[in-house]
Amino acid sequence: MGLPLYGRTWQLKDPRSHDVGAPTVSMGPRSDGVLTYPMVEAFNRVNNATVVYDMETVFTYSVTGTSWIGYGDAKSTIVKIKFAQALGLRGYFFWAVNGDYNWKISTQASKSWIV
Repeated sequence: MGLPLYGRTWQLKDPRSHDVGAPTVSMGPRSDGVLTYPMVEAFNRVNNATVVYDMETVFTYSVTGTSWIGYGDAKSTIVKIKFAQALGLRGYFFWAVNGDYNWKISTQASKSWIV
């Protein structure tokens, strides 16, 4: 199972509609549509973004104005690892590990093995 250490960015068509699957008009705020997790955290902090954890998709997104970023955070990572454990999966990987400044998310893997 792969776990992302980055976020995908989009420009919303309508800032009032920002749930998972909301219509978008382009990638962004970066032109390639990708931010590392530390960049996501910085973006959220600087822009006072609203952070939403979606229980149905086990996914986190942040929104401010028309900027929308979907990403995995510590909470969603723990839930996904526990799901893998429940299924008896014995492996997962992070992509790409250089996107995890100070091991903030990837250390959740070892913590989630504690019962």
